[in-house]
Amino acid sequence: MKEQIVRGLTALVLVGMPGCVSQGTYDQTLKDLQSTKSDLDRLRIQNEALNKQVIGLKESNARHKEELDRTNVQIALLKEEVSKERQAADNKVKDLDRQVKELTKVKKDLTQELEVQKQRYEDSLKTIKRQAKELKEREKSALIEPPTPQAKPTAPPADATKPPEAPSPVPSEVVPPAPAAPASPSNQDAKVPTNLVDINKATSVDLILTLGLDKEDSDKLVKNRPYKTIEELVTRAGIAKATVDKIREKVTVGP
Repeated sequence: MKEQIVRGLTALVLVGMPGCVSQGTYDQTLKDLQSTKSDLDRLRIQNEALNKQVIGLKESNARHKEELDRTNVQIALLKEEVSKERQAADNKVKDLDRQVKELTKVKKDLTQELEVQKQRYEDSLKTIKRQAKELKEREKSALIEPPTPQAKPTAPPADATKPPEAPSPVPSEVVPPAPAAPASPSNQDAKVPTNLVDINKATSVDLILTLGLDKEDSDKLVKNRPYKTIEELVTRAGIAKATVDKIREKVTVGP
């Protein structure tokens, strides 16, 4: 391209010097000049096209810069939101940790209180069982001990102002003693224990305190009511036969 331009300039110089060159050289120089002009036109067109591309690239660069600025602004906003959410999440985690600690402490206190109440309940249950046992022993001893004979009423003192009464005549025949009165039904029933526990009506506490059952057997007995016979405590309630044999003399089956 540079050679053609040089040749074109050379041709212009030669044209300006008439009489020094031949016709053929002149014609060749004109052709070179026209070719150079064409090349210049083509270069001008290419230059204009390149200028348009440069302008388009500048405009595109400006648009990209604006988009980049908007993107940076959005990124900054997103970072701020993420920071706020992270801070809120951290605060929430701290709050949850605090609540967990408080609940753990409350649970520990409740567990300790439950143990204390449980121990008190067991102590009270032992005390009630002991008192029930003592009461039962007292009732048994009261049933076994003979009744205390009543003192005979003493005759009122004689009035010193009255004369003494004459002695009553002695009967000639001895009167036979009167037959003893039959024992009253109340005395006969006294030998029969009256403190039997009705397994169809007794409460769970009565079963534990009076019969000495544990809570599990007491719950089984209450759950499978009513019963027709004592043996159903084994077949229906699932209580051990040895346990039923221990309480057999202390219970009754009511309607």
